[in-house]
Amino acid sequence: MSRTPGDRLIDLREKRGFQTAREAARAFGWNEVTYRSHENGTRNIPYDVAQRYAAAFGSTPQYILSGATDAAAPPHIVNHISTVKVLGTVAAGTFRYDEFGEIDGLEIPVVPHKGIPASAQYAVLVDGPSVNQRIPDGMYAVCALYDQYPGGAHHGNLVHVVRETAGLYEHTIKELRFTEKGRELYPVSDDPRFQEVTVLDNGHDAIVRIHGVVIGQYKPM
Repeated sequence: MSRTPGDRLIDLREKRGFQTAREAARAFGWNEVTYRSHENGTRNIPYDVAQRYAAAFGSTPQYILSGATDAAAPPHIVNHISTVKVLGTVAAGTFRYDEFGEIDGLEIPVVPHKGIPASAQYAVLVDGPSVNQRIPDGMYAVCALYDQYPGGAHHGNLVHVVRETAGLYEHTIKELRFTEKGRELYPVSDDPRFQEVTVLDNGHDAIVRIHGVVIGQYKPM
């Protein structure tokens, strides 16, 4: 009997170390019902979705969809993948007691990034419109730890900012700019609630620091 895309998907998932469809869906932030339907063949797998599965499982969309193992796969296909932990959410105006807290052990796939090992990367989930001009609500921002970003953060970089006040923590994403006032954090939202510009190293009542530099995005299905 000929093998189906779902059969190959199951094989790849098991080789990646996930015993069940649910484990894989949770690890990569996929919709479990959708992913399970792709494994059991009740729904066809669109090419762009096959690309995401291939990136997560270290394969190619051609292999998942047709079984093709032609070495001359398109050069943009990545055959190596790592995962990084999701440390929490970023949402301007929301303060919480915990500085960081992994979301139920959630991890997302990331492609290799020159000069930044996976151990120096993490992700945060964008919750709300506070960074909607660059990263939509519901997407993950992949970040490199600030002190391990090659060459240091540059003018125009998006950065993950932590503001601490009275034992509470706010996590946001801002655009770093170097101006005559020094290092400034600019909003990247069209929401009028999130238009504050912050000057770093300027004697704030709150402690404001850059925790990471945004190096990519991940969109769950």
